[in-house]
Amino acid sequence: MKIKALTLQNFKNYENLALEFTDGIQLLLGQNGTGKTNLLDALHYLTFTKTAFVNTDNQNIKKGALYFLINGDFENDGRTYEVICYHELRKKKLIKLNGSSYERIIEHIGKLPLVLSTPYDSDLIRESSEVRRKWVDGCIAQYNQEYLADLLIHNRILSQRNALLKGMEGHLKTSKKSLLDTYDTQLINLSKSLSHVRIDFVNKFIPFLSTNEGLIVFERETCSMAYQSQVLADDFEHSFLESRKKDVFTQRTNIGSHKDDYSFLMDGQPLKKVGSQGQQKSFLIALRLSQYDYLAKLMKKKPMLLLDDIFDKLDDERVDRLTALLTDSARFGQVFITDARKERTSLLVKKKYKTKIFEIENGKVNSYET
Repeated sequence: MKIKALTLQNFKNYENLALEFTDGIQLLLGQNGTGKTNLLDALHYLTFTKTAFVNTDNQNIKKGALYFLINGDFENDGRTYEVICYHELRKKKLIKLNGSSYERIIEHIGKLPLVLSTPYDSDLIRESSEVRRKWVDGCIAQYNQEYLADLLIHNRILSQRNALLKGMEGHLKTSKKSLLDTYDTQLINLSKSLSHVRIDFVNKFIPFLSTNEGLIVFERETCSMAYQSQVLADDFEHSFLESRKKDVFTQRTNIGSHKDDYSFLMDGQPLKKVGSQGQQKSFLIALRLSQYDYLAKLMKKKPMLLLDDIFDKLDDERVDRLTALLTDSARFGQVFITDARKERTSLLVKKKYKTKIFEIENGKVNSYET
């Protein structure tokens, strides 16, 4: 899978921009704040139909404009795809594939596989379980539409149940019991379905992580991940129903797949506690490479690999090792790399690997091939 051309109108700091890409590595160079990451986010929109960051669609419209438009021309196995993402201020977003709109936007997820690494990946280790669930859910959703549909239904019912619990104000009301029973039955079944897919993902993903750990991460240590879920217990349904009194009192649902978590391990110990900053950074790179390999094998096509500021805080040896990996054309398709330090591109140029360089400044882009 590769993108051949990208056109932007009024997207973030770009008023009008048209870019053409080649095979291999695309280097996006420029000082911080010039718009390198915005180009990666445009590609994320074309794949996931939304931004990779916390801002809303309206916030991604260039200041003073009324809309943004992202247009991408893709190619895979000789077939071409045109994807358009259009959003007008305070209106519903529109996604089109080859000129046709979707009945449901989620039907587009998985059409164009993509793996994105950003400096915010450190949140996967340091922050709450919600961040890790979101990462796993996003990975699974690219190849399992049924899982994505179940997840969206689960989240909607969970939100409705929590709203009902808040309305009870700490007291179980007889008039609401029937509705609560309905929500409970649906959440129990959906939680079981989601958690079984998640444990299957972890079991199949760990071998990819084990393969990648030695490529860039550790010489002696081993890394892995573990899955924690109340849902997989034999007495889950009983525990869920027994928790109703607590749920009413706390005004929220305390048990279910929305409480699932994943832990990252180094020699069997939590990476968050025992890993140095450098080890954690290297682990996250291995995690993204493993995600890439996992999706490539499962979906039988190479995802686009987007690496935002990937060389930051890596020593020269690890930069050289990572560069050698990324120039393996048999393994990787298109790789997008952003960097604020132009001199590091010499590692790629020196290897005489096919590279296209985009120099970005104040919303303007100059490009050339090496």
